[in-house]
Amino acid sequence: MSYYREKDGFEDRKKIAKAIMDKELYEQFYPSEKFVYGDSYTSTPNDLQLYVQQYDGGQEEVEVIAEFTNHLVIKDENVDDQTHDIIKVSLRKEENKWVVYSIEELKTEMMK
Repeated sequence: MSYYREKDGFEDRKKIAKAIMDKELYEQFYPSEKFVYGDSYTSTPNDLQLYVQQYDGGQEEVEVIAEFTNHLVIKDENVDDQTHDIIKVSLRKEENKWVVYSIEELKTEMMK
């Protein structure tokens, strides 16, 4: 969700992120009250695949690998790029809910 950036729907995505991210990570991805990238900017992840670490039900922390294609368009700058991205998302259990505390980019590769 944090890789999906577009002015339309920004407030809704921000509310969802606040509910599932710890405070430090939320402030890193949403440092401003308003959408800062401008009207012509969109970043859209597609073809998302998730790989969850083996989970036996007892762990307090778990890691998920997310693999997706990201389509970045900045109309004002004539940018139209696609990347293949792999990220590691780390979650920990806090009061009966899972909270994302780390998002680490493992690979970003330009696609032809």
